[in-house]
Amino acid sequence: MVVKSNDAASWAGSDSGSGVTRTDVETGTSRWVSRFKNPSAVLSGAYKLTASASGGRTKTVDFLVQPRDSRSGDYTVFAANGSRQKLSIDYDEAAYTMTDAVGTTTSGTLTAPVAPAKNWTVQSSRIVGTNTSSLRSVGDSIVGGFPFAVPFAAPATYAVYPFVRTRAFVLTQGSLDGVYDRAYIQHLVGGGRQSAISQFAISGSGTVISFCTDATIYQVAHCPPASLLTFDVEADAQAGMWQMKDPVTGTSQGRFSVAEVDGEKIYLSAGTSPGDGSQVLTIGVPTVAGATTFTSTGWSTNGTLDVTNATSTEYKMSMTDAGLQLLDLTLGGWVPQRSIGIYSATQAPNTFFTMRSTRIELLIGARSSAQAGFLHVGIVD
Repeated sequence: MVVKSNDAASWAGSDSGSGVTRTDVETGTSRWVSRFKNPSAVLSGAYKLTASASGGRTKTVDFLVQPRDSRSGDYTVFAANGSRQKLSIDYDEAAYTMTDAVGTTTSGTLTAPVAPAKNWTVQSSRIVGTNTSSLRSVGDSIVGGFPFAVPFAAPATYAVYPFVRTRAFVLTQGSLDGVYDRAYIQHLVGGGRQSAISQFAISGSGTVISFCTDATIYQVAHCPPASLLTFDVEADAQAGMWQMKDPVTGTSQGRFSVAEVDGEKIYLSAGTSPGDGSQVLTIGVPTVAGATTFTSTGWSTNGTLDVTNATSTEYKMSMTDAGLQLLDLTLGGWVPQRSIGIYSATQAPNTFFTMRSTRIELLIGARSSAQAGFLHVGIVD
């Protein structure tokens, strides 16, 4: 819900005794942006908002909040097949509709988890054989695996790819700033996949984005000048999306979003590369020390449902589809001038890299290796 003011205003809200709660989304003096949660499954709730401006002027708006699962609604999908799509999901009816970039829709049902399980199972006509498609809400975002179209396959075929879906976009340009560790996978037009692991920064109150493209994974502050790629950032016509533009020609170099997931900013970009037509996904997590003990549940580009147990020295993952695969990876130590959040993870002959935020953890195949283009996205328990 968005309420705008033509003058600088202060805002005061009340649940009117109904128990309705709200999530503040980038509220400032010119607008009030929020989402509501009704605690009742059967009764409507109320919320009263009053805007106060200079000269004693006030305006009150009364909201009627229907009894609906607050997780239901519309989300933007960033998928590891390199596509950006729309998801409409209804947890009360246990149903969903996915719409791709050209308007093709697919619908299905969801099966609720039975405790102690937390994932909702996705039912789809696209699934053949073992079903590893499922999803879990993390605040106003959803992480999971879904049967998306295989890039460049003709005729169309489908496979389970991980995704992040969100409606918790950062809407104010000045709030984009931060240093992020980047996992980037690319589906090539002629076949095959590639990876890139790097650090980048958004600065200047959200007006500049700088990528370190060097083969060595430098901190962006230590990136050799010849490997530093910088673009201007401008607001896109779609709220929550931002354009990267060449600072000389003004040519668009792609679009991205930043979402808030459990209070952390996560960078998301998916779609067709303007340069070569490949399909790409980028996830950027805040740069924080990542080699800590955690467990997670996730999904991979191999179509698997994954359980991870990690320590400061090991990363162990069981990957389930029709069978069971095990990864027992040894984490490398921190390398000077490399991001403190990116660690190598090896089990001969395989090489990966790990990175994570508080709730999202990633494992990505090393560039120019047999694992290039592999990506696992997990929710830290």
